[in-house]
Amino acid sequence: MEQQLPPTTPHEEHLPKVLRDSPGFLLNRAARIIREMNTEVLRPTGLTVRDLGLLRLIATEGPLTQQELSSKHGTDRTTIVDVIDGLEKRELVTRTTNSKDRRSYLLTVTPRGSKLLTAASKLTNKQKKKFLAAIDDDEWAVLRDLLQRLIAFHEHHNEQLPSTKVSQPKDEKAEK
Repeated sequence: MEQQLPPTTPHEEHLPKVLRDSPGFLLNRAARIIREMNTEVLRPTGLTVRDLGLLRLIATEGPLTQQELSSKHGTDRTTIVDVIDGLEKRELVTRTTNSKDRRSYLLTVTPRGSKLLTAASKLTNKQKKKFLAAIDDDEWAVLRDLLQRLIAFHEHHNEQLPSTKVSQPKDEKAEK
């Protein structure tokens, strides 16, 4: 028996019927669209979307250790080290030894990095406005709140759950 879906609204017509109610599909599709928009507009700056996010965090909450940056951004520490290596080579961030813990480094944005961050933020803010053009400010505020709530809920619960492996279905032919 086929699942009964609600009547189609004009903005749903281009989405596959079977996926219109899938939070994963809808969130990934929206994220892909804004990521592609920002990737294109950032290309001349040499920054990636990830670079920009990390620079924003360091500029507004820094100096930060690489571990703090990793935690705040939700990116593994190995990737953070690689990205920061690239940003440091471009003289956009500096690493200085942390006086409180000589095994870690504090990250700060350089004047050059700050200038590039300002220019890149202007570009991506224009893209944000284009991306959100279909909804008004109040709807964006509600959507932003709901997304933040979902993220906080699941990140909090995932920290408390034991790691579980999903078992793969057994291949009956392989067993014979």
